[in-house]
Amino acid sequence: MSTEEKLHQLKMNGYCVLEGIIPDDKIDEVRESVVAAQAAHHKKAEAELAKTRSRGHRVGVQGVANLRGIINETQTFAPYLADERIMVLTEVLFGPYVRISCTDCVINYPGNERGYWHSDWPYNQTNATHIPAPYPDTIMHLSTIWMLTPFGPETGGTYIIPGSHRTDDNPSAAGIAGIDPDAPYPTETQVSGPAGSVLLYDSRLWHAVPPNRSDKPRVAVIVRYAPWWLNLNPTQAGNPEHTQMVIETDGKNYDSPLIRSEVYESLPDNVKPLYRHWVET
Repeated sequence: MSTEEKLHQLKMNGYCVLEGIIPDDKIDEVRESVVAAQAAHHKKAEAELAKTRSRGHRVGVQGVANLRGIINETQTFAPYLADERIMVLTEVLFGPYVRISCTDCVINYPGNERGYWHSDWPYNQTNATHIPAPYPDTIMHLSTIWMLTPFGPETGGTYIIPGSHRTDDNPSAAGIAGIDPDAPYPTETQVSGPAGSVLLYDSRLWHAVPPNRSDKPRVAVIVRYAPWWLNLNPTQAGNPEHTQMVIETDGKNYDSPLIRSEVYESLPDNVKPLYRHWVET
């Protein structure tokens, strides 16, 4: 697809898939490093998840593991984050000075539960920091899911509702009249693509965690690209805005760990500008 065709898909459908972003001969290395990093932090992640659940918030899906800030634990995928095929789209959408706002991994194990319909931060209404609905009709965040294993109906390709990014609300909190956030939707579809592909979508797009019906884990990395003007302070623990909006309200939030300085220094030169705003001091 040409750049114009990709942009048209993003505008009309809310998503597009780019194949071959991670080369075939690098996929195994990247996937194995991500799985190993998540396993090493499993107990810590479970403890944090239990703490969040104790506050009564709806988070996580049974059978799905994750690790926020995976870039701190492995950088095998870092050389591809500034791929020209992605950056040309972010520049058209946001202009120069695009930033990465999160770098996480998610692993759907065989038999995992289905998730609920939601949009990503800052549109997810369950987050303490979010844009109240109805929100403006403009893209403020570009989410990407990097497929480290094949995506499809059998393996658990992400559920999406094409065109749902053009609504001014999503079912993540109290819900929308006539919409069951836990139920299938008539026009839902599942994203498909070979390992090494990247799903790009407007963060307003309604999507849900899919069940993995295969006998192997479905492994992915989640990376979000933000314009310079999107305020990321509320996602940084210790920041005064985070303290006021999340800690003092005892709210659930999307928090993104800072990147360690030594990790930042090890990144490719064309990737460093994407993280320079988020380096630990």
